[in-house]
Amino acid sequence: MSTKYTKNETPTAVLKNESARQRWDLFHRAIAHAKQSNDAAMLDADTSASKSGRPMLTIVR
Repeated sequence: MSTKYTKNETPTAVLKNESARQRWDLFHRAIAHAKQSNDAAMLDADTSASKSGRPMLTIVR
């Protein structure tokens, strides 16, 4: 954590800003992980369907 802050920002405000930045970083990493997991699951489903020789049918509501 940086100890640099402007004169109008208190150290408490800097800590809050750093905390918000960390939460956003965690949020974006979670979204990226979910997307990667979803892509992997779809690829796995496609390869397992192609191995069986039958098309995979899904019903989406």
